[in-house]
Amino acid sequence: MLSALATSHKVGIAAVAGVFILFAFACSFLLPAIWPGFPGKHLRLFVVVCVLITAGMLASVIALAGEPKEERAAAGEQTTAPAAPAAPSKPAPAAPAGNAAAGKALFNQQGCGSCHTFQPAGSNGKVGPDLDHLASDAAKANHGSVTQYATESIKDPSAYVVPGYPNGVMPKFTLTDKQVADLVAFLTSGS
Repeated sequence: MLSALATSHKVGIAAVAGVFILFAFACSFLLPAIWPGFPGKHLRLFVVVCVLITAGMLASVIALAGEPKEERAAAGEQTTAPAAPAAPSKPAPAAPAGNAAAGKALFNQQGCGSCHTFQPAGSNGKVGPDLDHLASDAAKANHGSVTQYATESIKDPSAYVVPGYPNGVMPKFTLTDKQVADLVAFLTSGS
């Protein structure tokens, strides 16, 4: 989970954890050595400080362990006013229709199964995301339909990285639009 956080969030959590650890160390070893009766008649103050530091640690973990990209995207969707209609433009060319059987052959030829688990292909790779969960990953990514998400993931694997998987490990493929459409047809044939 920590690997998915932004560096600034990791640093923030580490700093607050450091304060928490230093406080615990000081209260356990340093202060009793200097002041044998610690906390003595200041027990209430000590308890209050302990509660405040613990609450601060918990609050920082809650605040910094969130997923800022998704929060910003959700906030942007809720606060953005509808844009004025754009001037009519040429429609984008339709993507070629895919052939699932050709996509299965391409999946095997390209070695996709060595990195991805996908039951229809009989593969159980663990490097990349489990393609049996493609629809749920597409919903989390919020990058369009499953077909759009799968197409984007093949053409630009860094556009959305499924949490828990490394970025930048998928090799660059030189596939035609038809081949991408075939792969997508195969990957989404069970969706």
